[in-house]
Amino acid sequence: MDENDTETAPPAPDPIEALVERWWADHFPGSPVAQVTQAWNHAFAAKQDLKRRLAAFRNETASR
Repeated sequence: MDENDTETAPPAPDPIEALVERWWADHFPGSPVAQVTQAWNHAFAAKQDLKRRLAAFRNETASR
């Protein structure tokens, strides 16, 4: 690589999102929920909604 090439690191993962993902990985794969597609899809959608709500809450409280 010459001195004009620049490498940028990917952005650091959001700590709240990483926490939710770790919690999900610890509890759901291999669980009874994982055995029923409809239940898995419902739980996965709830996880994604939780991440959105936590991010919105963090942004709301940060702007105070």
